[in-house]
Amino acid sequence: MTLNDIIISALAQLDREHDTQTVKIYRERLTRYANDAQNDLAWTIGLMRTDFVMPTNGVLDINTLPRPCLRVEKILQIGREVPFRMADKPNLVLLPYDSSAAVTYRYSPKPLSSASDVSELSEALHPLIVTYVVGRERMGGDVSTQGGGNIYLSMYNSAKQKLRGYLKDSDSFAIKNRY
Repeated sequence: MTLNDIIISALAQLDREHDTQTVKIYRERLTRYANDAQNDLAWTIGLMRTDFVMPTNGVLDINTLPRPCLRVEKILQIGREVPFRMADKPNLVLLPYDSSAAVTYRYSPKPLSSASDVSELSEALHPLIVTYVVGRERMGGDVSTQGGGNIYLSMYNSAKQKLRGYLKDSDSFAIKNRY
């Protein structure tokens, strides 16, 4: 679903018109809600990627990674996983070698901004974004519509909890002794 599809679906569920003028009125607020949902779902499913970087003198600046890094999961150097630790400055990671590193990390997906943007999350998760947007919009209304917001957010949280066990790989549940 594109951002425009998400907004139109949310407006339809809110029993509001979804003509061009109405979409324009609600676009900014609903886009903000859609990005909040996207980030929440990305953290829940553990959206990860691996990028190859070259540290400088054994120090890796995580700001040089192509995507905003939420958490470094593992680093491979010289063909094996290596221990790493944070430096005294934020966003700096100390590595044992000064060679190319494969950094596996959790990241935030690109924010949705234009009408044609498509979320980087799986297509199966896009309806959950709509549910979250509808819930947040109803929560901002008067007292009579806030109850409906609670229902939509409960449906969103229930579906989100079911995702946790199904979208992980087998080694996500391993216990590692790091000492």
